[in-house]
Amino acid sequence: MELQYQSMMDEILNEFPKLKDVEVTDITDHNLLWYLSEYIKAGYVRFETGRKELYRLSILLENYAAKYKVPLLATFETSKRYKYVEDRYMELVEDIPKVWIIGNFNNPSLAPQPPKNAEVISCDGTNLSEIWMVLTKGENGPFGLVAEDIGNGIYRGFFSISPSIIGAVIKSTERSLKMQIDLNKSYEMQND
Repeated sequence: MELQYQSMMDEILNEFPKLKDVEVTDITDHNLLWYLSEYIKAGYVRFETGRKELYRLSILLENYAAKYKVPLLATFETSKRYKYVEDRYMELVEDIPKVWIIGNFNNPSLAPQPPKNAEVISCDGTNLSEIWMVLTKGENGPFGLVAEDIGNGIYRGFFSISPSIIGAVIKSTERSLKMQIDLNKSYEMQND
């Protein structure tokens, strides 16, 4: 018997039903390209978009974490998607005090082996398997993007700086992985 999990996106939208009423924002190249500061200023941005736009927003969040030396959490729907960014991530991890790399790694022993400041966790068989998430820590706590693959290369999701929304995302992630994730904690840089 296969376990079935509720969609993480549905779980969050059910917890915060007013989010469903927020108008979808076009974050594609057809619209203006947003800087991270514009996302932060907006506070909450709901979207349905492709990988290209999420990849760009992910890089903005990752660069923020490296610049300010704050924790980073990133999820990957497949090992192949992680492999695409693995070299960049190995460099990025050097500048970030704590990183969680969560991926749908079917065989956790084949998962990447980054430096000590990074944890690699398999989410195989959980409701995180279809989630693209990049979270980091800002002035008011964790913020970032959460999106779910809805097929045909399209993702539905949001960017948020709300402590309660992102807190719920983190709690859901912790329940799914049966572990604790603390993006608010101050971590020291690891020297190997």
